[in-house]
Amino acid sequence: MAEPFDVIVIGGGAMGTAAARTLAARGRHVVLLERFEIGHARGSSGGPTRIFRLAYHHPDYVRMARLALQDWRELEAEAGEALLITTAGLDLGTAGRPTAAALEAAGERLEYLPPDAVSERWPGVHLEAGTEAFVQEEGGVCMAERTVRAQARVALAHGATILEQTEVERMTVRGVGVEVNTVGETYRAPLAVVTAGPWAGPLLRDAGIDLPLVPSFEQVTYFALEDPSPLPTIIDWSMTPPSTPYVVPNPEEPGHFKVALHMSGPPVDADERSFEPDPARVRRVTEYATTRFARHHPERGTDTCLYTNTPDEDFVLDRRGSVVIGSPCSGHGFKFAPFVGRVLADLVTGHSPPIPLERFRSSRPALRPNGRAVPG
Repeated sequence: MAEPFDVIVIGGGAMGTAAARTLAARGRHVVLLERFEIGHARGSSGGPTRIFRLAYHHPDYVRMARLALQDWRELEAEAGEALLITTAGLDLGTAGRPTAAALEAAGERLEYLPPDAVSERWPGVHLEAGTEAFVQEEGGVCMAERTVRAQARVALAHGATILEQTEVERMTVRGVGVEVNTVGETYRAPLAVVTAGPWAGPLLRDAGIDLPLVPSFEQVTYFALEDPSPLPTIIDWSMTPPSTPYVVPNPEEPGHFKVALHMSGPPVDADERSFEPDPARVRRVTEYATTRFARHHPERGTDTCLYTNTPDEDFVLDRRGSVVIGSPCSGHGFKFAPFVGRVLADLVTGHSPPIPLERFRSSRPALRPNGRAVPG
């Protein structure tokens, strides 16, 4: 039997390391169990970059992103390195108007630009005449793998224990606490925080919490401009949803960028999925890049990753007795990582979260057996 802890955090990706950091900073005796290694690329938190944006379809998320931005700056100050780099963000197409309306409803600024103004500011971006585009200046890029490692490092500095290569086989609610079994070891604590991404569903079911969480197989393909210049993040609503193209530059390598199609992959088992990219989707993003960017070439190939999807694409941030559920994110959560860590810590400690959580309850209608349409 392992030493007693106040909290067991299961899963050491973006959300798990964020929660461990905040809980340890609040004086909790925390152990974080990671089935692989911190910074691995088998789940949802690997790779060099993720998008940050205030631009969202609903004012609730815009306000959350504003709060998250402050949390990012505090994390950077504590970690002593740049983790979120501002590039500005472009939303393209008339289908982006609800996003513009949500920004305005939340009191945020944006500016519509004609195509020639976009090309003047970003010579590598090509827009057809008449393309509707707006810029939100605080869009940017999260340095993803660096962030996960930084959060883990800060958590350790605050006294957290992090155990890598420690796969959780089962989590059971016992009395007023939880028991977590790994190979050769048993951990007990009053509370567990489940931030296991695509592995969360089976663990939660063991604890009597059955949620319709569906992992999907996603991928991103990398390119580089022949004539390097800075780029913004881009969400291209001019293409038919739900597989909306998005573009994330690497601000530390001007002219380098990745392109992906949001929620374009099939459901998969996290333990049995392939790591080989889908050639059809590689072709689609390559063709898209040809129309949207100046001369460029492939760079670094294609990375694969996993989303963990809910039917309504909202997060799950909730406490069910001794279990805190940490954000199956439907592919859009990384930008909120330090903020989600704070929310999860509030749920553990009994503090009031900084936002209302009704939208993210595990008991909401979209997650009930008689009220869901499970993807795939």
